[in-house]
Amino acid sequence: MITAPYNFVPLNDKIFYPPWINEESLKNIHDVPFEDGESGVIELEVTAKSPIFIKDGKNPREFCHFINENGDKEYYIPATSIKGMIRNVLEIMSFSAMSFIDDKKYSMRDLSGKSGYKEKIITDIKCGWLYKEKDGFKVRECDGIHRIKYQEIGYKFKIDGYRSNFLRGKFNDTNDPLKNACAKYELVKFENVDKIYNFSKTENKNNRVVVKFDDNGPLRGRVVLTGHPSARVDNKEKPSGKNYDFVFVEKENAKIFNVSKDVFEVFKFAYFDGRVTQPMESTDWAFWKEKLKNSKEVPVFFHTNGSEVTNFGLSYLYKFPFSKSVKEVLEHTQVRENRPDLAELIFGFSKKINDKQKSLKGRVFISHAKAINNIKIRQQTKLVLGSPKASYYPIYLKQNKNSEKYITYDDKDAKLSGFKRYAVHKDIAKSNTNDKTANVETTIIPLEVGAKFKFKIVVHNMLPIEIGALLSAITFHQNDLCYHSIGMAKPLGYGKIKLSILDLKGFNKDIKEYLRDFESAINSAIFNGKTKWHESEQIKNLFSMASEQNNTGDSELKYMELEDFAKSKTKNYNLEKYIQLTNINAIQATTLSDQQSISCYKKFIDDLKLKEKAIKEKVELEKKEREIKEKERKLQDATKNMSEFDKKFYLLKNDTNYKNMPEITALFKAVSETDIFNDIKFEALCELRRLFKDSGKWKEETKQKKPEKDRDYKDTLKIIAMFKEFEK
Repeated sequence: MITAPYNFVPLNDKIFYPPWINEESLKNIHDVPFEDGESGVIELEVTAKSPIFIKDGKNPREFCHFINENGDKEYYIPATSIKGMIRNVLEIMSFSAMSFIDDKKYSMRDLSGKSGYKEKIITDIKCGWLYKEKDGFKVRECDGIHRIKYQEIGYKFKIDGYRSNFLRGKFNDTNDPLKNACAKYELVKFENVDKIYNFSKTENKNNRVVVKFDDNGPLRGRVVLTGHPSARVDNKEKPSGKNYDFVFVEKENAKIFNVSKDVFEVFKFAYFDGRVTQPMESTDWAFWKEKLKNSKEVPVFFHTNGSEVTNFGLSYLYKFPFSKSVKEVLEHTQVRENRPDLAELIFGFSKKINDKQKSLKGRVFISHAKAINNIKIRQQTKLVLGSPKASYYPIYLKQNKNSEKYITYDDKDAKLSGFKRYAVHKDIAKSNTNDKTANVETTIIPLEVGAKFKFKIVVHNMLPIEIGALLSAITFHQNDLCYHSIGMAKPLGYGKIKLSILDLKGFNKDIKEYLRDFESAINSAIFNGKTKWHESEQIKNLFSMASEQNNTGDSELKYMELEDFAKSKTKNYNLEKYIQLTNINAIQATTLSDQQSISCYKKFIDDLKLKEKAIKEKVELEKKEREIKEKERKLQDATKNMSEFDKKFYLLKNDTNYKNMPEITALFKAVSETDIFNDIKFEALCELRRLFKDSGKWKEETKQKKPEKDRDYKDTLKIIAMFKEFEK
């Protein structure tokens, strides 16, 4: 079975987007008050219900503090820690979207046989030398993958009993230094293998080409040492464990492959590049990284597509990247729109909306929580902290219990398990520290149970629904069974705290009314007007993890041993939802919403839509009026020095009925068919006659046999006839 000190709140399919906000109101949310907007101050107290530890920036072993004017330490909880804690709860309770995920592409090394890993890694694998040029990293391909026996290496470099170092009885599967390639290079001496030697083939066994040192051999290459994961067992019937290392044979006219920045970043992430805490940087990558800095080439195994390296690693069975990143799986799990959800609207955001970077400052301002009394320092404690990362898909991805195959980040229908939350402990658990854990221990000096802190939350221009969401996240909808968790060592039960509201200043309602407004909004928008929010999967799992339980069996709050992770994969185990685990008492919220309050919310939204419609119509009307005025202004500017005829002719040429006609045609039609120029018709006819003559259209006679078909002739006669009106 799988056990873990954490579990997941299932992601909500539907996301609550506040209907009271639009692009225009978003721009002015800090400056233009909502009609029902409120501002005020919430005063709160924090009480530690288990030992609590938040790392100090300057002294990592000590609780966060500053030195006052008397030289004394004053302990405090940073505002950012409180904000992150409350926001995470509010995201879940308000059915907002998951945010702040670690968008990385994880890699897999799974020998269980259920993931298809071996087939992927072995198919078309190549070997070569990674090196750096000015324009980036490259890999020079070698001539196939060749193997060499440990005995050959020991004999060549005169190392007595070299192979015996890796046999069962001498090799320690847990923490033998020779598990790492760098220790093997130290034993063999790096300078010995950093040379070109001659080799000849000895056998081709199980599609493996085996070679040996041979001064006259036709193959030229270098010995490459890789890690040794477990002890070699020399059993005639079923031997196991590694018995070979590699030779990278030089290739004439070797092909050079490009390594993109993204591919190199995925490689570095897989080997925990630069990490000084668990999981720490790979010892072998640290070894080779230093060589790379000194212009040495690094032996790698890799796959390609065309002239590009798609992925690579430091061993034959290296960590193979999944096809999807965490963010790509999230986008499939929870489809979101390009507008802010409730958590973003309250706490602010910075993200791309419609391909444009948008930012919004939050309307919640949280102070540091300063210690007030009962501050007792707990004795220094050594802990082993760490957890499986999101690459462990049996836990982090939703699994199909009825399938024999795990869903991984390669599957098109992969979905995240949900919001990760550490379950509250009844008592703190003991950390398993011993001589073997010295390198991975963290030393902390926590504060004792009973430590109290005070802080304030200032809210600005927030609607009652938004205030209700904030208060609901602070109090777990006024559920006294629930606790918040903050700081380090939550997997062991540290950081369990209780938030108590001491006072609400400047607000118009009591807490229950705000909570009802919020709950009714979610029931209306997410649950189609039914009172279902309080008993939803999200609320029950969140509240159950935030309350003390009798955790036994598969609900025991402890990490599995390292070997259990692999065993669980072979048995197709997965982590059930928290409320389905042994002895878990499902906790849900006490509903404050009813049909009347839901109807009030619907009316609020309907009224809002009517107001928005009226505002939109008003804006459109004002826009049209501005356009008309601007058009009139431009007309006045364009015609202020014109004669009466020129003004009318200018207007005619810009009239939608005439603007696409030649001006001679437009003037002829206007003079002959309308009364536009009646008051200055003689002047218009004179201009028309001029235009006809200038364009060669003036014809007082015609040579055509059928005069009625000569258009210019007919038009000329019509103009002459109109002139004759003035002779009378």
